[in-house]
Amino acid sequence: MTLHSIVRSLALCFAGIAVAQADPRVYDASSEATTRYNVNASTTVGGPLATAYANVAVANGGGTQFRLNALTIGIRRAGTTTAPAPAVVVEVSVVEMNASGGLGDVVATFSKGLLTTTAATTDLVNFTWGANDPAARPVVDLQNGPNGANGYGSFWVGVRFTGTDAANNANGWRVVNEPAPGRTPNSFGVFNAATNAWGIYWLGQTTGTDGVVRDNPARFYVQADGAIVDGVAPPADRLYGQSYEQPTYYKPPVAADGTATKWVHANCFVPAVAGDVLVPNKIVFGIYRGGSAATPAPAVGVELALVEMTYDGTAYGAGSTIASQTFQLDAASTAFTQRLEWTWPSPSQRPIVPLNTDNAANAGLGGYFVAARLVGDAATLAGNNGPRVVYAPLAGASWLGFGMFSDTGVFTNYFFGTYSNSSTALYLPKPARLLTETFGSVGAEPPSKCPADFDGDGAVSAADLANLLGSWGTPGADLDGDGTTSASDLASLLGAWGACP
Repeated sequence: MTLHSIVRSLALCFAGIAVAQADPRVYDASSEATTRYNVNASTTVGGPLATAYANVAVANGGGTQFRLNALTIGIRRAGTTTAPAPAVVVEVSVVEMNASGGLGDVVATFSKGLLTTTAATTDLVNFTWGANDPAARPVVDLQNGPNGANGYGSFWVGVRFTGTDAANNANGWRVVNEPAPGRTPNSFGVFNAATNAWGIYWLGQTTGTDGVVRDNPARFYVQADGAIVDGVAPPADRLYGQSYEQPTYYKPPVAADGTATKWVHANCFVPAVAGDVLVPNKIVFGIYRGGSAATPAPAVGVELALVEMTYDGTAYGAGSTIASQTFQLDAASTAFTQRLEWTWPSPSQRPIVPLNTDNAANAGLGGYFVAARLVGDAATLAGNNGPRVVYAPLAGASWLGFGMFSDTGVFTNYFFGTYSNSSTALYLPKPARLLTETFGSVGAEPPSKCPADFDGDGAVSAADLANLLGSWGTPGADLDGDGTTSASDLASLLGAWGACP
């Protein structure tokens, strides 16, 4: 045990007056699969002295330390009257994750004996530190390397069965689907003390009734309550985003002209009421560059756009394009997510995006699209570039899909299908959101700081003067609010001549 661990253990032993203080759940079990797994019974990746580890990733808010309040593990007992699940002791450990994804310091341990049972149940093995002073609860140093850019920090939760029947497969840790909240890859770790071997494994694949091969879940039933003790608050102007990436990207088909891929519309929703608008100061969009030294991802153009969202009572559609910008990306010889930042430093230049609040099922939310397309010749577009696919955003909301126009101009909403959680008929949707973030403000449409800039080009110029003169005697270019365009409006325009503030 390291000095780091000894100090923590002493802190637990010599805690002062107990203070009851519950922290919220930050990692959840999600829905259970109908399977269990006993690593002690495995002849390939486990054995009698093996411990299985669930990789647990919690939203860290920029922090590096997680304080535990309570931890629960689900153990599946497949007992019957003729073949009872035997008694077993379950040992649980909380272990830090090192920089390479392996095992670090042991932070806390607890165990519980489960009696023989003739029922098929999921027994919960839990422990709480909530009666301790917060300063005396276990604190985990989070590994921010793998998922740090996505706002998550990771640690391990270990499970080991002991006793005469430790390897009896009637007992096993419960297999579950993707947690919410929290994140984890679809895998688990195993350390075999007999051979000193470490590995990360998953539970294989299943061919669904539709013929599609999908990953089976390999996560534990784990619930963790606690708090980040050194985190920082997210930016107040982040309205949508900070999603968790999954290891895929999407490259839409090449458009009919053969020179650019089709637009892909990421659906984004932010808290809003009817009449509200979005005024962004920054849009972030993630493009995966699947390059290697042998096969670089080619240089490519990426065009982003802010697009109005429509709703016809049944489905969402794409309306007017409010603003767009093109980026040029150099060739990439490594695999990474390149985040494009589309910014408007000057408030007067920021676009105003009407928000759609027509869908009663999304009460309290206003929708818009962040659209993207790759631009280049056919050879360029065949390379490994594409919008990064993510799970649900931490800020804002979206449905599990994206929008795209067909070759005939029909706007259609898509998603990436489902995966089987086991050999049963239960299927869950795959993520189909795109990595995008929106920073800015939402509210009533702000008054124009440059009302004489009729054409919105950022300056009062000859084009605006022509507009005013063409509207003379009508309300079309009324600047002083008297209901008609007249000499006083002309004076206001000439007084504002030049670049807008």
